[in-house]
Amino acid sequence: MDLQSILGKLFANAGAVGIEGVFQFVFGPQQAYWSEVKASSRTEAGRHPSPDVTIEVAPNDFAGIMTGTANVEELFASGRLKIGGNMGLATMLPQIIDHARYGGAPTQKVDMNKRYPTPPRHSETITAARPVQTVVERRPRSELSRQAFEEHYLPYGTPVVISHALHDWPLFRLSREESLVHFAELQGITRHGDYVKKTFSTERDFRSTSMADFIASLDSPAVKGKDGEPPAYMGNNILPSALMQQIQYPPYFDASLFIAPRIWIGPKGTLTPLHRDDSDNLFAQVWGQKKFTLAAPHHREALGTWSTAPEGGLDGCDFNPDAPDYERFPGARDVTFLRVTLEAGDLLFLPEGWFHQVESVSTSLSVNFWVNSGRGW
Repeated sequence: MDLQSILGKLFANAGAVGIEGVFQFVFGPQQAYWSEVKASSRTEAGRHPSPDVTIEVAPNDFAGIMTGTANVEELFASGRLKIGGNMGLATMLPQIIDHARYGGAPTQKVDMNKRYPTPPRHSETITAARPVQTVVERRPRSELSRQAFEEHYLPYGTPVVISHALHDWPLFRLSREESLVHFAELQGITRHGDYVKKTFSTERDFRSTSMADFIASLDSPAVKGKDGEPPAYMGNNILPSALMQQIQYPPYFDASLFIAPRIWIGPKGTLTPLHRDDSDNLFAQVWGQKKFTLAAPHHREALGTWSTAPEGGLDGCDFNPDAPDYERFPGARDVTFLRVTLEAGDLLFLPEGWFHQVESVSTSLSVNFWVNSGRGW
C-alpha cells in the first residue's frame, strides 16, 4: 500500500474547502508522512518538525477510511485513532476525506471563518403560512403513534416533545456510575474557552478527552468556566459503536434515513447559541435537563442569520434571545420564541429550519438523531 501516494491524493484539493496547515500521519514507529496543505499541497516521507495536527492510526484502519469501510470519527471515538495538536483543524478531517472521495475537481475555496448571506429555505414558506405557534406540545410516547406523527407534525414542521420516550434504552436505565463502565477506553472532543463567541469557527479551542474521565469530572469545580466563560463541553461527537446497543433509534422514521447519532455531554451552563441545522432532528435527553429556545424558520432575516458556506446549511444568528438588541434587530420584536425544558426521558422533534438555542440546566447527556426525511424538498 503506497501510503504517501494515497495521502497526496487525499490532500490534493483540501485547500478548496478552506483548510491550510501541516498534517502529520504516523502509521508506526518507522513509518510516517506529512502533508502541507495550502493553495497547492505536497506530501513527504518522515516527520515534520512542527506539524499543526498529528494523527496516529494503523495502516489497515487508514485504508478503511479511504475506501469508505471505516469512519474516521468512529475510529477516534473507539481509541484506534489518536489526534494531537490543533484539534479545531483536526475536526475538518472528515470534510477533507469526503471532498477527496466525492468532491471531484477543485472547487472555489471557502473561508470557514467567513459569514455568508443565508439563502431562503422551503421550510420558511411552510411555517410562514401556518398559524403562529406559541407553545411546544408535549405528548407521551404511548399516545403518539408513527401514523399520528406523520399526519400532525412531520409535514408541517411542527416541533413536539415526546415524553417517556427512552424507557427501552439501557443507557437511560443505568446510573451515571454504572454507565462509566461502557465509556471506558472511549474518546471525545471537548470545547473550551469562549466557544460560544467562536461558534462554527475553526478558531475554537478543541481538545481530545477520555469520555469516562470527562463524565467522572462533571461535578468538580475544575470544569467550571473562568471569567464568565462557559464550562468545557463534549458536544457533537459521534456516538461510539460500543454504545449503540445502549440506545434505540426512535420509531418515527425508517432506520435507513438516520445519520449516525451524535452524543452531547456537559455540566450545567454549557450553551450552544441560536442557530439552525439542515436536517430534521430527534433530540433525546438521557440525563439531566436542557432548555431549548426555538424560533420558526421564516424569522431568518429578523434574527440576523448568516451561513458558514455560500450555499447555506449550518446557519448562525447574531440575535441573542436572552439579551435582545431590538435597536439592531427591530424585526425580532415580532418573533415568538418558544421555550421548552427537556427532562430526562424526553425526545424533542426539532424540524429542519427551526432556530434553536440550547443550554444545560444541569449535568446532562443527550443523544441526537439527524434524519434525511426529505420533508418539503
